[in-house]
Amino acid sequence: MTLKFSHLYLIFTSNNDVQDLLIFGHNIDAWLIYVLIFFGLTSLAFVSVWMTGFLTERQSGKSIKQPWE
Repeated sequence: MTLKFSHLYLIFTSNNDVQDLLIFGHNIDAWLIYVLIFFGLTSLAFVSVWMTGFLTERQSGKSIKQPWE
């Protein structure tokens, strides 16, 4: 694959450019759904880690200190 061909293959100007293109066997609509699911799961993981840490600190009996204290 030449540099010129990869340049044309990987750079798009709008969603219409990739309308019929398959990336790893899936069209762009499927990839957009996969990305939304991924972002949703990672945001849930972030919130759960934050809440677990908060509850652990709260149940430890010590006062919750700010990082600069």
